[in-house]
Amino acid sequence: MKHLRIILFLTVTATLCTLLLGGAQIGYERAAAIFNIRLYATILDLFAIEAVPGEVEAVFMENFETRTVGSTTYYVSKRTDPGAVVFKTEGAGLWSRIEVLLAVAPGLEKLVGMRVIAQAETPGLGGRIAELEFQERFRGVEIRPRLRVVRVAAQPNEVDAITGATATVRALEKIINRGLEEMDRAVGGGSVGGGSAGGAARGEAAEGGGG
Repeated sequence: MKHLRIILFLTVTATLCTLLLGGAQIGYERAAAIFNIRLYATILDLFAIEAVPGEVEAVFMENFETRTVGSTTYYVSKRTDPGAVVFKTEGAGLWSRIEVLLAVAPGLEKLVGMRVIAQAETPGLGGRIAELEFQERFRGVEIRPRLRVVRVAAQPNEVDAITGATATVRALEKIINRGLEEMDRAVGGGSVGGGSAGGAARGEAAEGGGG
């Protein structure tokens, strides 16, 4: 009888563990699916491609193909701006990790646009990098020899900074340029399409505005 109880206990425990693990896996898969849909919607928005709720994934797959190089996933446009390359890059901000989505135009000489998709910088200061008005300053900006965020933009590769957010803006500039360098290597290795990789050396980080 004692052995039977032990066996029954172990069987019930194993069953519960299996159910819990299965539930956790389902939860993870659902969360990943939701994140992907939001990412796809953000990319479609950058390219002004419309998609009604429920059709975001299908529209995205019609317009982009996916290529993975190392740990980075690149999305290459097939229709709007064919050859444009979109990818995520991230790094340390002043107070938080900053995750950025970059869309680089065909020829890889300028940005289609940029979106900050995760950050926890100081509200009203560095946190303003999440504002659409700031992000839209990157639309069409040149990335050669290096994208620069400065107090007052005067060159095609410069973007106006945020006053009072020097540290955060400098960190963002560094994250963007490092991501672009990694993209150049992927393109140069033939793993990602998009045209000439440019390849010019990128200079030092420029002025910003405290974060």
